[in-house]
Amino acid sequence: MSFDISKRTIAVGLVLVIAAAGGWMYFGGKEVPQRGPGGRGPGMMRPVKGAVVHKEVFGDRLEAIGTLQANESVSVTAKTQGIIRSIDFEDGQTFKKGDQIAAIDAGEQDAALNVELANLEQQRKELARAQELVADKHVSQARLDEQTSLVKRAEANVAAARVRSGDRRITAPFSGIVGTRRISLGALVSPGTVITTLDDISEVKLDFAIPETFIASLKPGLDIEATASAYQGETFKGRVVAVDSRVDPTTRSVSVRAVITNEDLRLRPGMLMVVDLIKDQRESLMIPEIALLPENDQQFVFTVGPDNVVTRLKVVIGRRRAGSVEVLEGLKEGDVVVTEGIQDLRSGSKVNLVNASEIRGGGAAPQSEAERHPG
Repeated sequence: MSFDISKRTIAVGLVLVIAAAGGWMYFGGKEVPQRGPGGRGPGMMRPVKGAVVHKEVFGDRLEAIGTLQANESVSVTAKTQGIIRSIDFEDGQTFKKGDQIAAIDAGEQDAALNVELANLEQQRKELARAQELVADKHVSQARLDEQTSLVKRAEANVAAARVRSGDRRITAPFSGIVGTRRISLGALVSPGTVITTLDDISEVKLDFAIPETFIASLKPGLDIEATASAYQGETFKGRVVAVDSRVDPTTRSVSVRAVITNEDLRLRPGMLMVVDLIKDQRESLMIPEIALLPENDQQFVFTVGPDNVVTRLKVVIGRRRAGSVEVLEGLKEGDVVVTEGIQDLRSGSKVNLVNASEIRGGGAAPQSEAERHPG
């Protein structure tokens, strides 16, 4: 008999322990009972996080793969045959337009230029003497005309000699950065021999292709955002400057060129970039995507109102992008929506907005009764 009583006592004890554990898991893990406003009765304060409904410039995006090109790019070559006399650059050096990059030995051409300069000086002296004699009528006008022609011919010879001498100086056709050196001092070069490369990358061109189905919305001036694997997490912004006049019959796509400012010179020709072409830009209300509560074909959110009371509202959404969604109807700028703790939440519940200070730092948050009426 005593054995049966002990068994019943143990069973009752186990039931009480299980009931106590279940109650702790339910009440301790979810909500904390609190006194309602004015101490009129118990209320439930669920901890939640929220986000402010804000406006952003939003647009439809088309993704493509593009390749970078320099704004200007040339292979620096020799114009004439000769021996390299000087190399005036280091690999990767910046040059301004007209700066000398290298020079070919020009001793013979310089000497020929000096001969032509001396001849020009002599012919000009003869012209001045002939002009004086014509004034005194000691020389005919025909002799003056002949001497004038000789001066013009000498001037032309000097100009040609200067060009031949100048061809021995290899200069930068535009400002930019030189690449690696391809020749050595004393090397014999011929016309077309590559000495180095020169690239203007103060801004870079990004070429990519868009399917022809989107050609109606393509136009110069559209904004683009591009990312490169070399700079993870960084976005480079630019604009479309040209749309090709032809559609590729093989790929059924049209080539588009955008320009990206590259003041820090980090982007280099040949780099692969992922491009987002932004079209139909508009200012839209945006909320975090995790704030949405889908139900059948409709979308709902919980907003946190005065006194931290939540309200369930139906919203109409538009386009989505990573982590955010466009709201077309149902909310206004400055509203606060619940982003965490939304499960099992009911309209009219009172919540504890745990990131209220963070939201107020952004310029908007609901105020509690105590905050609106201190003291």
